[in-house]
Amino acid sequence: MRLSTWAVLLSYGIVAVLAASSSGSSSSSTIAPACGLKCITVEALQSTCGLNTTCICTNEDLKAKIETCSLANCTIREALQTKEYSYSTCGIKGEDRRPLVWHLGIAFMLTGLAAFGLRCLERLRSHTWGWDDWAITVVSAILIPMGSLCIPLSESGLGLDMWTVSPNNINQVLYYFYWEEVLYAFALGLNKISILLFYLRVFPQQHFRVMAFVMIGLEVGFALGFGLAVIFQCGPLDGAWRSWDGEYQAKCVNVNYLGWSGAGVNIFLDIATLMLPLHALSKLTMSLRKKIQILAMFAVGFFVTLVSILRLRAMIQFGSTKNVTQDYVEVGYWSTIEISIGIVCACMPAIRALLSHILPVVFGGSSTGGSGAPTQPYPFKSEKSRQTGKASNSAGTSDIGANKRKVESGKPGEPERRRAGCAGEKAGP
Repeated sequence: MRLSTWAVLLSYGIVAVLAASSSGSSSSSTIAPACGLKCITVEALQSTCGLNTTCICTNEDLKAKIETCSLANCTIREALQTKEYSYSTCGIKGEDRRPLVWHLGIAFMLTGLAAFGLRCLERLRSHTWGWDDWAITVVSAILIPMGSLCIPLSESGLGLDMWTVSPNNINQVLYYFYWEEVLYAFALGLNKISILLFYLRVFPQQHFRVMAFVMIGLEVGFALGFGLAVIFQCGPLDGAWRSWDGEYQAKCVNVNYLGWSGAGVNIFLDIATLMLPLHALSKLTMSLRKKIQILAMFAVGFFVTLVSILRLRAMIQFGSTKNVTQDYVEVGYWSTIEISIGIVCACMPAIRALLSHILPVVFGGSSTGGSGAPTQPYPFKSEKSRQTGKASNSAGTSDIGANKRKVESGKPGEPERRRAGCAGEKAGP
């Protein structure tokens, strides 16, 4: 009898022993494929475990060798089926982090929307709605589907071990995750653009405005470039969520390189955006309380950068993972957290202005609405044009005021006196 026949017979013997030993504690409806049974048999007999079921189920080296053998000799779906059979037969329960997925997603979605709501209240109160507010409105609108996707993601299996999730559900997880990352890519740049537009409303210096517009150009380029790269990472597009098993033919870029390059550029732009106004702020004379409040705002900004770094760390296994539905959990919730806290950071000046109006004793209220009240709603005017506008407005106001004083005093002005004189000359003899 051939060796392969003996291997099959022995594999069924080992499977029977495993099933008998686990019948009192767990039951499995999964049937291991023939290639998987052969791997279990060969690796078990070559190890020190033999037919010792306790050893087979607890020996980590043996389980790793069985997994390697399955990946080399089976399809990806068969390898997952083999692993599911081994775990369920041995009574090993996988980790379930589905509640974490949707708890964090909903919590941080509401956090970002709450900050945006407070910003809207301040802008309506002070009548200073501008371009930066429109930009952050788009980011907040993007956050809603990003946070909401955590529910179908967790329902499809994100947070479970991949071998316990059906192939169709794995497709669904990757499909939802694909759209979440597309939204994330565009929201990153828009968030920082809203902050830069706010800078333009606060700092009128010409050299600062030039630097701010350069940064806005870089952010627009990054948002479009990274967003389109994420969208077209595979050809055809559905290869992004269907080619994981090797059965669907698609040509895809290296997801690891794409994610790492995008994250690296984003961190650089985060730091550049935060550092841009520091020189201008250092020249301002302000109280210690306002300095502390501004430092708190920048601390939140640097926390966003820290979240970007943590997300980058979670992407180490992004492109080479063997457990997609577990390893994508961290990348998913760090993406939502980063956009949410970014919205909070962009809204903090307006929130401070609102709190200054409500609690002036605590936050140092002023007649102008505090530092969160921009000097003008539209940022695309230079300092020179604003000064010219102010001068013309002042001149117009002076003329109006002069005429008003003349009318109120009841005395005719110069034109009236001239007309009266002419009339007197004509009436004379």
